[in-house]
Amino acid sequence: MKTYEGAAVEADTVFLNSVIYTADANDTTVKALAIKDGKILALGGGSEVEIYIGSGTEVTDLAGKMVLPGMIDSHLHPPGNALIELYNIYLSQKDDKDTILAKAAKFIAANPDLDAYYGNGWSVGVFEGEETIRGPKKERLDAISPNKPVILTSYDGHSIWVNSKALEIAGITKDTPDPEAGVIERDPVTGEPWGTLKEAAMELLPDEKYTLAQLIEGVKAFQALMHSLGYTGIFSATFSVGMDDETSKVFKLLDDKGELKMWVRASERIDITRDEDLETQIANLKRLRDTYSGKLFKVTNAKIFIDGVIEGVTAKLLQPYEKAASKGNGYYGMYSWEDMNALKQAFTTLNREGFQIHIHSIGDRATRDTLDAFEYALKQVPGEHRNAITHLQMVAPEDIPRFKELGVIANCQAYWHLKEPGWWEVVDFPFLGKRAENEYPLRSFFRSGAVVASSSDYPVTDPPNPLRAIQVGVTRNLNREERSSLTDMIKSFTANNAYALFLDDVTGTIGVGKYADLVILDQDLFNINSLDIDGVRVLKTMFRGEVVYEAGR
Repeated sequence: MKTYEGAAVEADTVFLNSVIYTADANDTTVKALAIKDGKILALGGGSEVEIYIGSGTEVTDLAGKMVLPGMIDSHLHPPGNALIELYNIYLSQKDDKDTILAKAAKFIAANPDLDAYYGNGWSVGVFEGEETIRGPKKERLDAISPNKPVILTSYDGHSIWVNSKALEIAGITKDTPDPEAGVIERDPVTGEPWGTLKEAAMELLPDEKYTLAQLIEGVKAFQALMHSLGYTGIFSATFSVGMDDETSKVFKLLDDKGELKMWVRASERIDITRDEDLETQIANLKRLRDTYSGKLFKVTNAKIFIDGVIEGVTAKLLQPYEKAASKGNGYYGMYSWEDMNALKQAFTTLNREGFQIHIHSIGDRATRDTLDAFEYALKQVPGEHRNAITHLQMVAPEDIPRFKELGVIANCQAYWHLKEPGWWEVVDFPFLGKRAENEYPLRSFFRSGAVVASSSDYPVTDPPNPLRAIQVGVTRNLNREERSSLTDMIKSFTANNAYALFLDDVTGTIGVGKYADLVILDQDLFNINSLDIDGVRVLKTMFRGEVVYEAGR
């Protein structure tokens, strides 16, 4: 290695002979960069960077390896599956019925002192017949735990499967009415609870409680996973254990101690069906922002559900579900938030209070109503709010241009943009018919000029490997006309996500003066087969110039 002396400004770190895609507006690619005090000092072909090499500079020849801006996930639920893996029944959406029950039985046998058994991860797609529509029956869990409650959340977080004991403890009987925006599935003959609760009905069950020490352990494990996948920033679309004070306290604690090594923007749920009025809920959101926002962790958003999910037959559609959904003729789904006038006022108040708004919307009717509410609020509170709608499974083509017009971010999960075996033919096509062929527009959003932000919804997607989403985005087998370019997909995880979180002035692209949030890959994504992208290895992740992950260590 050549020795350099006398640099006027000495860099801490220099990378040479690399493919550095900056993700800037011009799609600039350079070969070298220098880092000083955690920020990008210089970029160029080589000579522009070498002048900053001094005796104390760490110089690495990357020999053609790729450098990208650090990835950002703009919709997930920390700490993901970390707490489930550590303390609960950890299931996979690919587990069949027998595997699910075997895992649950093994955990119950190994933990006889627990008062209740919680778990997460099952998929309705592995069941047949009426259980595909209503969800799995309680009798399956009764057979392995007749005397203690078992409470298992589906992988998508919109249904909970329980045994009879859990229903008993929660006081749920055949006479218990469905809560607003929720469904207690029932036996069509007896009227007794079936064993699956959906949407707001899930709140009838007790939440699991974790100790502060367990939460800290879970968040640290979550952060390590994200670093290993190349992430340097996230948006919490509510924490998977609830955006309560204890969970917020953990992130603020790690932030204050210098142990948080990623940008974290967080939300709290605002829900019209709660006993608390909207004014009280917004006041609590302001309290969370004031109490827990730190250097890297900040509470910035309100999360609102407009509807449910297709698999739960709870997404709100413009046209009725097919007969296979077993909801009768003329069934359009259900709203989680039905009062559109109240929605418009909530949007207006939240934006006026300086909060971004992050909306869960699956159905095309739900998305249209949400855009109408955003249009109303924008007239009342003009400005660049960077509100977002996430998931966007069904979207009317005429509504796509409205995202750019209203400055609304299209938050997509490309991981799901496939005709997956065991799902497409069991849920999507039977419930939606030919409409399912047009699910998940992606390229249409890019072409419209909307800001497209990519995310995983982890733990719904597990693991939340961004390279997997990038690969699916450019090779998808569902409506191939919606395949997107590699540069668009990379930007959706970097520059666009930084913009979505109001972080674009400090990160998201590789530019002089920005933080050195970087991921080094073992291959150049622009020079490999697109079907091999998710096999590319993350060699190193850097956050503000510090190595936070290195393969093999």
